[in-house]
Amino acid sequence: MNINSHTKQLTLGNEVFQGGELYMKEKKYDVIVIGGGFSGITAARELRLLGHNVLVLEARDRIGGRTWVDKRLDSELEMGGTYVHWHQPYVWTEITRYDLELTTGPKAEKVYWITNNKTYSSTVPEFRQKLRGPIEKLMKESNKNMPLPFQPLSSPDMKDLDKLTADEFLKQFNLTQEEYDIIHGWVASDFCGSPAEGALTQIFRWWVFSQGNWDTHSAMISSFRIKKGTKALIEAMASDADADLKLSTVVKKVEQQNNQVIVTTQKGKTYTGKAVIVTVPLTTLKDVEFSPPLSKEKQASSKEGQTSKGVKVWAKLKGKLEPFDALAHGDYPLNSVHLDRYVGEDSIIVGFGADVKKLDPNNREDVEKALKYWLPDVEVLECTGHDWVNDEFTKETWPMLKPNQLTSFQEAWNTPENAVFLAGSTYANGWAGFIDGAIESGIKTGRRVHHFLTGNTTLKKEFLLQNKNIIKN
Repeated sequence: MNINSHTKQLTLGNEVFQGGELYMKEKKYDVIVIGGGFSGITAARELRLLGHNVLVLEARDRIGGRTWVDKRLDSELEMGGTYVHWHQPYVWTEITRYDLELTTGPKAEKVYWITNNKTYSSTVPEFRQKLRGPIEKLMKESNKNMPLPFQPLSSPDMKDLDKLTADEFLKQFNLTQEEYDIIHGWVASDFCGSPAEGALTQIFRWWVFSQGNWDTHSAMISSFRIKKGTKALIEAMASDADADLKLSTVVKKVEQQNNQVIVTTQKGKTYTGKAVIVTVPLTTLKDVEFSPPLSKEKQASSKEGQTSKGVKVWAKLKGKLEPFDALAHGDYPLNSVHLDRYVGEDSIIVGFGADVKKLDPNNREDVEKALKYWLPDVEVLECTGHDWVNDEFTKETWPMLKPNQLTSFQEAWNTPENAVFLAGSTYANGWAGFIDGAIESGIKTGRRVHHFLTGNTTLKKEFLLQNKNIIKN
């Protein structure tokens, strides 16, 4: 309690009694984090543990960003980011920290694929034997060109590789039409977009961690999920962060002046801090006004957007189907589908398509038609999904870069502009596009902000020195 005898003002914490009225004085923050996804919550926790006052502003009415567990189809479903693995070091550390368990769906017994507009099927071992040679040959190229996966710019050939699309890379190999159609669909599902638009280097960044082993890669990117959902992890991390959190708060402007950052919301409310971390998706970064403006590299990258313009579909199918995987060329409405679980006497599948314009995940007839390419007798009871591409707060699915973006923008993305820092899975060095990458970026950015606030610029200098002239024009 503090009493000012001159103004007759009584202060109790953040409450001020003056002139016969009680009101709240504005709380001072060291750091304002824009976005309550995994990168934002991680950065907030890191900074809180280092003793800073932190405010998180989240546009949605929940935390989690592009991870979101919802009750649909009589089950708890991951509407966005889902898959984790013990080979992903940052997320596995958090899973271990909070003592969470993993789960997985039924193991596939059959594979369906489409080539030359015809559907084929086989057992999983037969399918793997047929495709293992060409697929692992492609995957091992990533190891040749990215010997240090968490230093993606260190390869002297990276600038040339970054010019290529994934589809251009596939066409360099003497693949049969069948091999090409299958691999094209597989890569399209990873990009959640067209391989003709996605950067080869981006898919290399996923392949490299498997050391060229197809089975390991499949396990790492599409097999295991947190038993209690991503919600359990993000909520545990947010609880540890214990930062101030304001939901349903859309940020419209970030202004640097007089050694402080002023953040203005859509409703005109302002918050003041010494530094700000912006974690909104790259495609929506341009929707926030910055004064002074962000660097030309950051502005250009947001204007370009990313490859990921696809769709994730959940559907309940009548009856208990044999566990299966299904693949089709990226031009199909769905190019990757697998049986995820059983609910009662029915089956739930999850599928991915490269273009949200080709399939409404909530249209039962359209989803059933898409599935009938593989399963002509299938009956869809219900289906659901979230259109992340037309969601005003994302405008993309998971982050997947276009050609030249890694080498043109990675250094700029990770270089602060005085008190303004970016964080997010897009900007990660390792598992970009995954929860793991978001956590990596949150940790690193949180530490950089701490050094900025405490006057220690060593980390920033080391970063700039590391990256200087790695990519030569």
